[in-house]
Amino acid sequence: MSEVRRLKETASTNDAAKKWAEAGAPDGAVVTADHQTAGRGRLGRSWHSPPGVNLYLSRIYRASFDLLPLQGALAVREAVQAYLPPDLTAAIKWPNDILVNEYKLAGILCELSGDTAVVGIGINVNTTGFPKDLRRPASSLRLLTGAEQDRDAVLKTVLDRLDHWRENTDLVIKNFTNHCITLGREVTVTLPGREPLNGTALRLNDRGALIVKDQSDVEHAVEAGDVD
Repeated sequence: MSEVRRLKETASTNDAAKKWAEAGAPDGAVVTADHQTAGRGRLGRSWHSPPGVNLYLSRIYRASFDLLPLQGALAVREAVQAYLPPDLTAAIKWPNDILVNEYKLAGILCELSGDTAVVGIGINVNTTGFPKDLRRPASSLRLLTGAEQDRDAVLKTVLDRLDHWRENTDLVIKNFTNHCITLGREVTVTLPGREPLNGTALRLNDRGALIVKDQSDVEHAVEAGDVD
């Protein structure tokens, strides 16, 4: 059973989890917040975090870091799917955005802090409106189902699936591949400090990197980046 620290408000659950880890939080400990004042996603982007409606959590990992971002994405995809009607399917956009009908429903941000990893998760549970300047169209479980959802129930499901994939890392690549809509598409990969990479997303390697074949038929292993 995970030890859970519930906060009314924090700048970022990832930052709060890192501080708790430094103070001796156990492996698997979780920080949740009702509101983030400075929630963030990949590449330093902000994460829309209104109070009282969504799920914002971070989990502390002190071991078993193999394929951790992919573990997180699979866990959140399955948790989200459990609350969707049968005609809707949650999918993964590499490396770890969760989409339903191309609308972003959740995101995962993994960060290292010393010998500890923190997996931050944001799920749009009951939001009914979003800022107009979002980079990608977003939705929520409430909008997709037409009903308000129990955030504690969603949290419990997420933690259950995180445990499952931590114990089954040998199945991560296969299952991620099955649910990843990035594969087979023409993509543009934004890489820090480099020119964008244009090509076809082919597959994942055994480390979870995205293999992209460029227009000269050269294959590139993308360990981290933003894919459009």
